[in-house]
Amino acid sequence: MRYTVFVPFLLSSVIAAPYELISKRELKDGEWGHSKKTGCPAYLKEGQFEYPHYITQISAKQPNRAFGPSYEGIFTPNDISTIFSFDIPASRADANCTLEFLFPSRDQLKTSSFKYEGGGTFLFTGFNPGSCPGPKTTFNNQPAPGPFPPFPPIHMEPGYAYTIDIGPCFVSAGTCAAGVTSTNDTHFSFFQDYNNCPIGIYTAYSYGLPCKPPFC
Repeated sequence: MRYTVFVPFLLSSVIAAPYELISKRELKDGEWGHSKKTGCPAYLKEGQFEYPHYITQISAKQPNRAFGPSYEGIFTPNDISTIFSFDIPASRADANCTLEFLFPSRDQLKTSSFKYEGGGTFLFTGFNPGSCPGPKTTFNNQPAPGPFPPFPPIHMEPGYAYTIDIGPCFVSAGTCAAGVTSTNDTHFSFFQDYNNCPIGIYTAYSYGLPCKPPFC
């Protein structure tokens, strides 16, 4: 999957070629309601999504520093970037992978929070399929970029959900899909959390022909 947003991450590794941001939709209060049956947010269907299984930071100004595992996305202009990695089960080889960044406003959050200041420009670069980050990952030894160029810069701001990419999961099925997200103008940090009001980057599974934005 091709990775572009954040956390624009998810994820260049599963798509055939890079594209621009697929869709941006405003998050309404009603969308945060939980299903009485599953307790999951309506747009994160139980059993049909992945949260990042590994998150870490790298620093252009401290290129040999290994930050180790993290639960946060952290970004500073031209310095700290965040790598997001998803484990894609082999059983999902016949699925579509949708990479989406959910960015609620602060007053919609209950178990997480974020700090955001700046122009809101983010850049995403996907790694080769199976190039998984780990505790020793640094700026200097980060996984190799995938065969496609970085996504064009995108603008992200609170109150919206960003569909970054939709593509076949088979390329990364049975291994990881990972990528790095950076910024040149924004200080942004958040706690990745799918409880109550989800925030962060996710990969959702679907089958058959992908639906058209803004419904994906």
